[in-house]
Amino acid sequence: MNYYHQKWLIVLIIIVGLILAFTTLVFFLSRSNIEPTTNPTPVFDNLPISDPKRQLAEKLDRPSFGNPDAKLVIVEFSDFQCPVCQAEFPIIREIISKYQDRIFFIYRQYPIINENSLAVSMASLCAQEQNKFWPMHDRLFLKPSNNFSRNDLNQIAQQAGLALPQFDNCLSSEKYKGIVTADFADAVALQVPGTPTFFVNGNRLSGQISKANWEIIIDQSLKLLNNK
Repeated sequence: MNYYHQKWLIVLIIIVGLILAFTTLVFFLSRSNIEPTTNPTPVFDNLPISDPKRQLAEKLDRPSFGNPDAKLVIVEFSDFQCPVCQAEFPIIREIISKYQDRIFFIYRQYPIINENSLAVSMASLCAQEQNKFWPMHDRLFLKPSNNFSRNDLNQIAQQAGLALPQFDNCLSSEKYKGIVTADFADAVALQVPGTPTFFVNGNRLSGQISKANWEIIIDQSLKLLNNK
């Protein structure tokens, strides 16, 4: 190999090395911005019940779980077809089961994934009509999908113990479209950025939240409330 070829080989090696170093740097910098909401800052502030934002978020006639007299109210705006909501579901179920005597959990509809989300939201409220919201809720999340068909909804409703003729008539009539639309409008007014989004006594948290962080948020919030 002559001097000319050796020189360009060295230059080529240097260029490749610089490209690799730059790519590695970009990769590690970008990793620091992935899923920032998975580790949110714990919420220590509890807005008063009279706060307009709390009143808009905490619609007491929506599907709920826990103690209605609890001082700590958690609201979730969710879409059954949302992948992050589906991933958060087992965490939420564990948390509300653990704290059910000390919190009041409200589920609200925010159908934004696709054009089919509205039908799935209405299906859950048709289940609520038969006092089967939570069995329907759980089965929808246990069968992750971003495109539930009408047949899927009927099968899930049957598994949840619903009377199918009543469920089918309810869904066909779009009986609860108004409630879903109202939830959507409230979410927009509250500047909900996406699903899932939670309000903890009026304080907003968005995205996937770990079990450990939920425990910190709830324990600290309850401590603050009990010291008042």
